Amino acid sequence: MLTATQIAIRDRIAEAGAAQIVYCSEWLGYLQFGVYHWVECGGTSISGDFSLDWTAADLEALERDGFLRRVSAWTDPDDEFNTKVTYAVGAPTSGARP
Repeated sequence: MLTATQIAIRDRIAEAGAAQIVYCSEWLGYLQFGVYHWVECGGTSISGDFSLDWTAADLEALERDGFLRRVSAWTDPDDEFNTKVTYAVGAPTSGARP
């Protein structure tokens, strides 16, 4: 069963209407800021609409649920925090609204 956060992310991705999304992360280089992450849809970030506590694990849950399918994953060999994971987007699945 999906959490309320995961359902909200799923619904926002579905609303965007794109065939794929890209999860991106990078180290900002400052200890107080750490790693920044976002989700791009058509080259535009949509994760500003997600709750502040979302994580990559929420996308992994959507993948397990069948809404997302991992197409490719890349990690910079010189910077493990610089990543891009591309997902194909399917139709909304089992996680009903609470």
